[in-house]
Amino acid sequence: MTVAEVHALYPSDGEKVKWHGSEQTEIENIVVLEGCEAEVEIHHRSGIVEVVKVKGRGSIVGRCSDKVFSALAAKYGQPSGQTNQGGSLFKRNKSTAIWNRDGITMKFIWMDDNGLGGSGLLRSSWQMEYEGSASQISL
Repeated sequence: MTVAEVHALYPSDGEKVKWHGSEQTEIENIVVLEGCEAEVEIHHRSGIVEVVKVKGRGSIVGRCSDKVFSALAAKYGQPSGQTNQGGSLFKRNKSTAIWNRDGITMKFIWMDDNGLGGSGLLRSSWQMEYEGSASQISL
């Protein structure tokens, strides 16, 4: 998908949809599941969509990360791979589940605070990334 096609689908309104030149388009306040909102970053530096990131908004005790992961597993089955990265006092624990479908790699990343800062209320507790060859990602 080209930048022009992204901009035609998501016209900039300066509030919910913001264009950052030809590099990135941001869409805010997307309801993913009931009670779970996200913002979307569409990266298209090369003139076509390269990566789409869906970043969950903060939620109490990261409850949305569990809801979103369960919905993904119900739709796509169990992930083909999963990794866990430990945190520290200043770095969050991070787990990643990976699905590969039709040439698109989908990564679900959920974060958990191991130290300072609380768990998910003010910060995102999850993120979804879609990557593939540029011709394969269409929104």
